[in-house]
Parts: sequence; structure tokens; C-alpha cells
Amino acid sequence: MNAVFWIARRLRITGTSGDKHSAGAVIAVAGVALAVMVMEITLAVVSGFKSEITRKITGFDSQITIERPYDYASGLQKEYISLSPEIMSSVPDINAEGVKASLSMQLPGMIKTDSDFAGTIFIGRDSKHDVTFERGNIIDGVFPDYSDEAKQNDIVISGITANALGLSPGDKVFVYFFIDNSLKTRKVSIAGIYESYLSEYDKAIVYASMDFLQKVAGIDQSSGTHLELSGYDPEMIEAKGKEIEYELNYSSADGQLNKYYPVTTIMQTGAMYFNWLSLLDTNVIVIFVLMLCVALFTLVSSLYLIVLDRIPTIGIMKSIGASKNWLSQLFVNIGMKLAVTGIIIGNAAGLGICILQQHTGFIGLDPEMYYLSQVPVKMEVLPMIFLNLGMLLLSWLILYIPSRSAARIDATESMRYE
Repeated sequence: MNAVFWIARRLRITGTSGDKHSAGAVIAVAGVALAVMVMEITLAVVSGFKSEITRKITGFDSQITIERPYDYASGLQKEYISLSPEIMSSVPDINAEGVKASLSMQLPGMIKTDSDFAGTIFIGRDSKHDVTFERGNIIDGVFPDYSDEAKQNDIVISGITANALGLSPGDKVFVYFFIDNSLKTRKVSIAGIYESYLSEYDKAIVYASMDFLQKVAGIDQSSGTHLELSGYDPEMIEAKGKEIEYELNYSSADGQLNKYYPVTTIMQTGAMYFNWLSLLDTNVIVIFVLMLCVALFTLVSSLYLIVLDRIPTIGIMKSIGASKNWLSQLFVNIGMKLAVTGIIIGNAAGLGICILQQHTGFIGLDPEMYYLSQVPVKMEVLPMIFLNLGMLLLSWLILYIPSRSAARIDATESMRYE
């Protein structure tokens, strides 16, 4: 076995009294452990925020949406959209593997009680849509099974709307729609109340049966106001949106389609939330830089203290023929012992807190400010591995500074050091 590793592994990191770990060793381990713990928690929390907020936004909006046709001359959207052969041939992605295309209805309307009213957007989606997200947000009542004809006139409102109008599940209320310059009134029942904490969506959206909204609009069951596409890689959404918009514009220009179909992506409709999430990346960089500075500074300064405690030992080793490179490598290995110990402790503390938060949610949040009721945690394996490897590499590189200083100590002078 290499003598450097053998001696470094067996050399006790003790203070001058020899009966306890030196202050330098304790500071080094504590500094590295604190830095690793904070960085791991930061990484997990930011990943959790991005995952949870994105999940909520995609629950309300589709990744890519093709809206009802736009008339060039009048500027109005009078017609509705359907999965017609022309649309399907113009947008090959509709039939692509992994892509799910579904129709939805979105109609502006108003809920009115005896004493108040609220403007909303009524949303209904076809049977292809997975309602797991909607049902997961229910805080009172139920999300109706719209395949049951008896539930066609049931709606689900947000907690914000319910509180503003004084409504609760089971209440009957009148809703009003403005269709083709005429007012249409329907009596509906409140089946449930949901809460997502995304206030901009909660204030506006009411869930209803798609059949109900199609009948209000006077259209058949094969048409809707929006064609929703999902199943894309999140990194490809913007590029795919532009590609689909170009395909529709080209088909419109060559006469295959006689209308212009606007295309929006979730990055546009949820821009406010995604911009907020992008600010978290800046915070992560700042925290990482600060924690790396703390860890590396404590590691270097602590190794200097250890070197000062070991000056007589360094002199003895030099007197028996130890080279500068050999001594330098010895103290690098001693420093890496401290770094690895700190990283192990930091991982245990950081991952432990993350797992505890994941299972208990003991750290809460103000949902009005953070859109979530508790701190979200998402532990991703690869980023955690890269974090630990990066910490090891930086520690190894920075330790050469104090280790070279140890190697330059004069053997003769070290014998007289007290």
C-alpha cells in the first residue's frame, strides 16, 4: 500500500493535548457538512417547486393549444374547431406516437346569486382527458363523473369563487353565457369546490361538462373551442408550438385551410409562474456559491491549523528523507479525509431532512405567496451525485494550497518550533 495513504489514514487529527480532535478538524468537517446539507436541501426544494408548479399549470392548460379559427376579415372567432381531416393532415403531430390530442370547450360566463355575481371561464373537456389533477384539488364535495347524464348540469368552482359568492356543494345557482350576441341562462348545481393555490387560475376557472357547454353553444359533440396537445418533452414545447403554428399558417396560405388557427403554448399562458420559477435558478446559484466559499474556506483554513500543529512531525519526516511532493500529497489526503467525512455527514443530514419533509410536510408555506401549502421536495439522483462529485473535486483542488505550504517548511527550523 502507498505510504502516503497508509500514514494519512492512521495519522490522528488531534489537538496539542492529543486527547481530542483539533479545532481545525472539527471546523473543517462542520463547514463541509453544512455546505453539502444546505446545497442538497436547496437543490431538492427548487426541484420540488419547479415540479409542483409545473404540474399545476399543466393541469389547467395543455402544453400546446390550437384555438378556434380566426377570421382575417372580421377579426372574430365565430367558428369552432374539430379533428377534421384538414386539421389532422396539417398537423402531423396529432397522430404522432406519445402525443395526446383532445377537444375542450372554454366559454366565458357569469355565476349570479341573489346578492352578487362573478365572471368566470367555464371549461369542459372530452372523455380523453385525465381528471386526476382536478379530483386531487377538491377540498369539498366531489368532481362529477360527467359520463353520467344526471351530472351534466353539475359544476365545480374554486374556493375563491365559493367564498366570494357564499356558495357550497349542493347549492343551485344560475349561470349566464353570451353566445352570438344573445344571453343564455342555465340553472346548475355546485358539485364540488377545488383549491389549487394558483390564484390567477382559481379566480377564473369553473369546471363543467363538455356536453353541457356544447349544448349551450349550439354545436355538435365533435367540435370545441380548443384542440389541446400534450405528451411533449417540456424542453421541446416552445419549439413544437412554433412548428405547429408554421404548419397551420402554411396550410392556410396554400388553401388547405380557409381560416387562421392561433397556437399558444403553456409557456405563454403560464408565463407569470414560469418567470417566477426562473428567478429560483438565480437564487440557487447564489446559495451554491456562498456555500462553496464557506466549505472551501473552512477546509483550507483548518488544514493550515493542522499543519501548524504538525510542524515538528513535518520536520521529522523531512529529516528522514520525505520529499516536498510526498508531504504535499500527505496533507492533501488528510484534508480529503476531513472533506469526505463532512460530505457523508452533510448527505445524512440533508437527505434526512428532505425525506422527513417529503413524508410529513412539517415545514409549511403561505400559499398566497408561494402557491403551495408546504415546502415541496423532489430528490433527483443525478444532480445529487454531481453535487457530491463536484464537492470532492473542488476540495481536492483547493487543498493543494495549504499542502504546498506544509511541504515548504524547513526541517531544521521545524525542530525548534514550539
